[in-house]
Amino acid sequence: MAEINKSYFEHLLANKRMSMRQLAERMQMSHSQLSVTFSGKRRLQLDEAVLISEIFGEPLTRVIEASGVPVGPSAGARLKVVGAAGGDGTVSHIEAVQAPSVAMVDLPENAIAIQCRTSETSLAWMDGWTLFCSEPNGVDPDSVGRFCFLKIKDGPAVLATIKRGYEEGTVNLSGPYAAENVRIEWSTPILATKN
Repeated sequence: MAEINKSYFEHLLANKRMSMRQLAERMQMSHSQLSVTFSGKRRLQLDEAVLISEIFGEPLTRVIEASGVPVGPSAGARLKVVGAAGGDGTVSHIEAVQAPSVAMVDLPENAIAIQCRTSETSLAWMDGWTLFCSEPNGVDPDSVGRFCFLKIKDGPAVLATIKRGYEEGTVNLSGPYAAENVRIEWSTPILATKN
């Protein structure tokens, strides 16, 4: 993950004559949590980036990039799209041979892509996005606190941010897909987006 562009967020606040405390209140989060995020010690969550985009009228891609997540476009090795995310955050499998290819660089050799097909849903702002991650291979230890592609045990594959669960061996999910105290079979963090 790249370093957060703190001056970008300070500039947004100054232009709106808004304090960080006021922004935190509008986002319904604590001032300290937002401060830790803007200092680069906590990752900005996707739903928080959406709120910042809406509050300041900034393109979501610019907010995401300023938070330290690389955003396309670029060129390089071609990948097949292997899944489609719906408006509820679940990901259905697509036969890779029938899916379009997209170009990206700086991804691992085992990278895969997921396309968002979310028009006319609450996630319409993600429609057409392509998300890139490594091919799943168990639960990635770097998944907690990150936006991931994951499989719920005895449930669907989904897109969500993983947080520690309230019960031993469980996680809580937020973002496009939300659930509490679920067990996961595998997870892989989203490495980049192209929209």
